[in-house]
Amino acid sequence: MAMASSTDYSAKLDLTTCSICLETFKTPKYFPCLHSFCEGCIKTYITTTFVQTKGGVNCPVCRMYVPKPEDIGIEEWSSKLPTNHILVSLIDMNESKSGEKLCMACARENETESASSWCINCAEALCKSCERYHRRHKSSTNHKLIDIENYGTTELPLQQAEIPCTEHPDEKLKAYCSDHSAICCMTCVMLKHRKCDNVGSIQDAAEEMKKSREVESFPDALNKITNSLVTMVHYTAENLQNLDKDIEKMKIDVDILFTKLSDHLSKLKSDIMSEISKIEKEIRPEIEDKHDEIKCKISTIENDLALFQTNMKYAPPAQFIQAMEKLMEQRSILEQFVNEEDRQLKEIRVTFDANEKLLEIEKDIKVFGEVNIRRRSRTGMLRSTDRQVDMGSVVPTLSSEVNIQCDVTGIAVLENDLVLLSNYSNNAIELRDHQCSSVLSSLSLPGYTWGIKMTSDTEGAVAVSAHGLIIFNIQNNQITKIKEISTNVNCDFVYHQGKYYIGCNKNIAVYDSNHHKVRDISVDNDVGGMAVRDDTSLCYTVWGDRELYCITMDGTPVFTYTHDKLHYTSGVTVDHAAYIYICGWSSRNVHQLSHDGKLQRIVFDNLSLGPYCVSFNKLGDKAVIGCYNRVLSYDMK
Repeated sequence: MAMASSTDYSAKLDLTTCSICLETFKTPKYFPCLHSFCEGCIKTYITTTFVQTKGGVNCPVCRMYVPKPEDIGIEEWSSKLPTNHILVSLIDMNESKSGEKLCMACARENETESASSWCINCAEALCKSCERYHRRHKSSTNHKLIDIENYGTTELPLQQAEIPCTEHPDEKLKAYCSDHSAICCMTCVMLKHRKCDNVGSIQDAAEEMKKSREVESFPDALNKITNSLVTMVHYTAENLQNLDKDIEKMKIDVDILFTKLSDHLSKLKSDIMSEISKIEKEIRPEIEDKHDEIKCKISTIENDLALFQTNMKYAPPAQFIQAMEKLMEQRSILEQFVNEEDRQLKEIRVTFDANEKLLEIEKDIKVFGEVNIRRRSRTGMLRSTDRQVDMGSVVPTLSSEVNIQCDVTGIAVLENDLVLLSNYSNNAIELRDHQCSSVLSSLSLPGYTWGIKMTSDTEGAVAVSAHGLIIFNIQNNQITKIKEISTNVNCDFVYHQGKYYIGCNKNIAVYDSNHHKVRDISVDNDVGGMAVRDDTSLCYTVWGDRELYCITMDGTPVFTYTHDKLHYTSGVTVDHAAYIYICGWSSRNVHQLSHDGKLQRIVFDNLSLGPYCVSFNKLGDKAVIGCYNRVLSYDMK
């Protein structure tokens, strides 16, 4: 394992910066979690945050809870924290390289003198006068002093510096008790460890510990933990992406449901209003006719009364008799009309009786729906990571070759090893079993289907020529279309950090999670297959050409790959180990590249048919290649 050289101080310089004030440490103190801070910085931090906690504080860096010792107050807690002497020495070493070193003994008396030597045992810079007295004093006569000009060119001062005992500040730590795992000064040994069987020099204990298997394997153990944490970071980042998508989907679903209910209620309203209009047209003429008829009878009566009075006053006898006979007949008819209408005339009212279920909505339906948080266990996630295949050396073994009678222009292996593919010949996408022999479900689409990818556990997208990107959902092995991004897509796309990057001729169109176009990335070639290389770059091929291009997310070229054994490039993908795979259709092979674009090997060669696309499962132990009329499956073990 490569180790830093003795003069490599770049890492040390990083260690000498306080994470609170972001300046070089001033009296570095450290917590039990080993994170160090300036004494003044951590004092301010403790006094401002202690009130908000119960009996302690959280480390500003790792959030580890640190309880306050019972026998000291908040104000003095920071001064009682252990001093990080190695950091003090590192800072002194760096300062000695960057400028004049002053005598630390004189500085304590507020005097300024240039240092001429460094005491390794005391870890102090001394001027010539102090050096002279230092050599004379009985307690320091055997201390090792070096010239100040040589300080900083070797790690010896750091390794031989003596640290004072916290219980007996005037004495240095010189012994180690293995029985109690305690570092001691000689007074500690006499008072507390005189009956212990395993007390030796601290130098011997340190050398023995350095040679122990646990210390030798310590970097590897930390690297393994780091890999596990990186995997966890990946999943939490994925959760954030999924949260954005889920929130947006829920909002859309609520709007769709509201619109659906609103449209349905509007239709019901329209229907009942039409019914009201129809009833009005039927009833109103009937009532109005009867109303007019009755009013006519009243007019008739008024006319008869006028005739009666005129005849009584002016008519000759013969005419009077004739008129009265007709008026009496008219009266009889009116009486008959009144009698009949009195029996037949009814009160007519039109009422609206609401649907009882509608009336109960306000009482029965109190919420529009429920928002649920699904927490699916990731148990075994890290063990799965440990089982991932070494993709740089694994030898693929053909496990099946299935004839499916269509051009497979896009393919994706799901987490459960089911296979999702683009059926170019039939303008469809299909979900097949892990052997690709049976179709579990399919979705017909309006054009030729190309690149297909899952963007989450249940949602994916497929590029459809002349139409755009079709977003779909897979639930219970059934594919359902959700929506469409209309754009002039070529063959493929990638989904990264909530954005769709869609290949459109010599342009990559970028759409956000709301499917709104954000920007365009201009490129020099027609974009074919596409894959995300890492968080900052993507790769694309030119369909039918011989190159692979890698660019940053803003279009800046990173590298170009070409090879005399790569012809008619098509699909491209990237595995969990960041290896890049390019399909050569007419060369009938798949090239495996390192992350920086160097040929690792031709991993699939001399294939029976030209490959359009390739995909791996999450562990990397299964590869599936889509060809003309065929799907090839490989064990990568």
